[in-house]
Amino acid sequence: MLKEFFAIWAYPTLGTERRFQQKLVLLLQIYGIIFLFNLLTAPIAFAVDFFATHVLHFKSITKQYHISMLRFFEKFGYFKAVLYICIAAPVIEESIFRLPLSFKRQHIALSLGFALVLAAKILPGLQQQSLAVNLVARAILFVVGYLIFNRVLPRIQSPGEKLQSRLIIISILCFGLMHIFNYVPLQWNIIYLYPFFVIPQLFMGWLLTYIRFKNGFFWGIALHALINSVSMLIYTAFRH
Repeated sequence: MLKEFFAIWAYPTLGTERRFQQKLVLLLQIYGIIFLFNLLTAPIAFAVDFFATHVLHFKSITKQYHISMLRFFEKFGYFKAVLYICIAAPVIEESIFRLPLSFKRQHIALSLGFALVLAAKILPGLQQQSLAVNLVARAILFVVGYLIFNRVLPRIQSPGEKLQSRLIIISILCFGLMHIFNYVPLQWNIIYLYPFFVIPQLFMGWLLTYIRFKNGFFWGIALHALINSVSMLIYTAFRH
């Protein structure tokens, strides 16, 4: 299995024709690896945050994350926030970053439609609207975006092995680095420190990509939901 992890160029050739039990065992194994990796790399974030606050004399990046989370929970309420983190976010993020790795036009159009849903937060005034208005606006963006992209995108031929590898790596990097925005407002003078805080998401993106090809796309969503759900339980237990 370790050899398969590093053979990114071979991911598209991984077969998914295995029994459900085998796929479930692999999912749990991958989750265990991610959980252990997060524990082992946690001191890196603490060390970098100490450097930022005590050496460079900036605000704590870790504290800003906790403030952002508290604001998120206050805005949507605990139940809706948990539903988003544990269910909606895995579906949207996997659809954006892993679904188009099939290199099929319809999947790419779906991915871009979901990207519009995620980007809707930058629309002026939308964040001040009710949850119902937000959901309707994002649903319209998704449907219209998908229909337009599915029509205008050319029929795509499967890229060569080298290009596939590069696109997979770009997808992993974009997924991980996107989580830097969990720490807004960003301190741009020390923006170079933020990637250290998303090392777990970079590694997570790598293994989510592996499970997407090894087990299938929906298994990637399941693993992502499991990761977020356990993280949510831990956060809830220690947030006070």
